Amino acid sequence: MVFVRKIRLYDESATAYHRRYQEIQARKYQAVINHLETGPLIDVGVGTGIGLPFIVRFPPVIGVDGSIEMLRIANTEAQQLTERGNSIYLVCSSAEALPFRAGVVPTVVSITVLQNLSNVDLGFEELLRVTQIDGLVAVTVLAKTLSMNDLKSRLNSSVTQLVKFELLANEDVGFIIRVIKKPRQR
Repeated sequence: MVFVRKIRLYDESATAYHRRYQEIQARKYQAVINHLETGPLIDVGVGTGIGLPFIVRFPPVIGVDGSIEMLRIANTEAQQLTERGNSIYLVCSSAEALPFRAGVVPTVVSITVLQNLSNVDLGFEELLRVTQIDGLVAVTVLAKTLSMNDLKSRLNSSVTQLVKFELLANEDVGFIIRVIKKPRQR
């Protein structure tokens, strides 16, 4: 129920969200892409597509978001980028139940999303699940919602290896991790 309410809020505010957060979200994507290595890439929480121009260099790109209205705006950006020969696919889905096989991509990004989920741990597990062994997961969360210690405690050292950890755009805590072993499936 909480998820549905949040999605409704994102649906209702999609246009305003895009205008309000475009600059700051773009800075977060810019900071993250310099640490990525290869595609295909899944962007979990693609929102209005603010990050698409940055991540399109890791094709094909699959953008996932729970808000259909956010995805409609993202589709406009995606169409412009695909006209230039880029492969971008958009999927409406919850971050807590990604509709992909385990280990399907080498790179997953999730910018300012986890703190909005009903179950942060499940969302994080899903990011790891869809990432290939030796793949990278780049995550940022609002620093005021989850502390660095909270995030580090979620990193299982037998499954992941911390590559980078930093404060991004003065509001997010971000980290890049390498998946070194598949987590146990539920």
